Amino acid sequence: MRELKTWLAVVSILAALVFLPGFGSRRTKATTDDAGGEPVPHNVAVLKSGTAQQKAQAAYWLGQQRSATAVVMSTLADLLGDTTEIDASRYRPAAKDRKATLGEEVAAALVQIGRPAIPELIHVLKTSPSSEARKNAAWALGSLHEAAAADGPVAA
Repeated sequence: MRELKTWLAVVSILAALVFLPGFGSRRTKATTDDAGGEPVPHNVAVLKSGTAQQKAQAAYWLGQQRSATAVVMSTLADLLGDTTEIDASRYRPAAKDRKATLGEEVAAALVQIGRPAIPELIHVLKTSPSSEARKNAAWALGSLHEAAAADGPVAA
């Protein structure tokens, strides 16, 4: 019974995210820098082969850029279950005192990306065998819902 209630709560949140008007209106497009450079491909490469600290910094940067390409989304989603501790204060101002994990930093980056991250987060929530990945995906979806609720309705 408890699992059914949890599942219904998740489905309710997901439905609200999908059908909420104006959700993700703050998103901007950023796939490369204005000079035609390669910051997104470089950061995706770091996500695939860097240290946990480097991956966390790349995830943070991609989130700040709101980079929503398919390769960015799937690469970030693959890291949601990583429990390696990182020091976010090395690259992020006003980082919390507690040590975060790479998976938590990736979840925060997906929240920054906004609405385009929802399908990938739902996929992880439904299919990942990793409880940590599912936890981080659920947190990100809840944060996206809270952000959308704070934006309020958008005039048509």
